Amino acid sequence: MKVQPKKTDVFRILTINPGSTSTKFGIYDEENCVLTETIRHDAAALSECGSIPDQKKYRRDCILKNLEEAGVDLKSLDAIAGRGGIIKPIPSGVYTINEKMIEDLHSSTAAMHASALGGIIAKEIAGSIGIPSYIVDPVVVYEMDAITKMSGIPEIERINVFHALNQKAIARLCAARLEVL
Repeated sequence: MKVQPKKTDVFRILTINPGSTSTKFGIYDEENCVLTETIRHDAAALSECGSIPDQKKYRRDCILKNLEEAGVDLKSLDAIAGRGGIIKPIPSGVYTINEKMIEDLHSSTAAMHASALGGIIAKEIAGSIGIPSYIVDPVVVYEMDAITKMSGIPEIERINVFHALNQKAIARLCAARLEVL
């Protein structure tokens, strides 16, 4: 599918969501999706890369190739948002990707998952064309009340790891459909 050239008064964003066996991305003009793609990765190709961080170039190149085939001029982008990955817990929201976050995405203290590549690839592509890069509602957020961290054993504190990104997206969708947003 070919993407129409961007209108001058429209904000265009590329979104990137790497998963275990695929990389999804989309182009949005304001809130309108003008392109969505799912690149399914062969297990052997991913295995050849080695570790998950070593898949960055392969996945980035797949995205760039697909964008080129769709006729998307990278200079038409105003921002790039990547899936947050498993970073140190922070409150949900929109965050500019900085070098400290990139370090955190590379180390993934809780667990390494392909979603970490979303922010890393977003920052790299955005940096190459001089636009901002963000993560939105990272996978791990810090929003638990102190009492919910209690496990019943003083030496053990509950950890805060769950799919906040998915939970918040569904909550927004439901609120919009129920017209309570």
